[in-house]
Amino acid sequence: MNIRKSVHRITEPISTGNSGLHWRWTSRYHEWVQFILFAGCYALLNYGYFKIPIDLFMNVIYYHGVVAVCADLINWVAPAEQVLAQHNHVLSTKADLEIVRGCDGAGVLFLMVSAIVVFPSSWKRKLVGLVLGIGLVYGLNLLRVSGLYFVVAYHNDWFLLIHTYLAPTLMILAGCCYFAWWAFGAANTVHEQA
Repeated sequence: MNIRKSVHRITEPISTGNSGLHWRWTSRYHEWVQFILFAGCYALLNYGYFKIPIDLFMNVIYYHGVVAVCADLINWVAPAEQVLAQHNHVLSTKADLEIVRGCDGAGVLFLMVSAIVVFPSSWKRKLVGLVLGIGLVYGLNLLRVSGLYFVVAYHNDWFLLIHTYLAPTLMILAGCCYFAWWAFGAANTVHEQA
């Protein structure tokens, strides 16, 4: 007589007697860990950002990375403006737009980088997301600064509204939309591999 013990495979979560309380606890724990990692990553990037000396920002980073590029872009679009790049200023006879710390899109960039780094995805997918996202924020910021030059030159009374409220909000919305698009694709690739 051959007696076999039946083998039961558990394909569902093990109940702890409280109708899935264990799963809810671990899910909430995982969400809190992700939030703490996100906040920590953002804080670390922000800390490093404010440790960069202001002279390096004005004379190197802002000049070569923002001001000179925006001056070239404005002169290409509107050659009559005859815009010059000087230190951290976009200058012409009509406007003097000073680029200071925070006018570089760093806040949006740090939010997006932190979200991508913490999101559960492969490192290859994260790297692609970071490269494309950094490029997007950089490009949008160049357009924002160039647009602000025209606002200062022709509608100075609109500057506060556009600079303080509209442009930053649009940058954040664009960053959120990009992250949602990237995360949707990242989540699909993770689920397809499982």
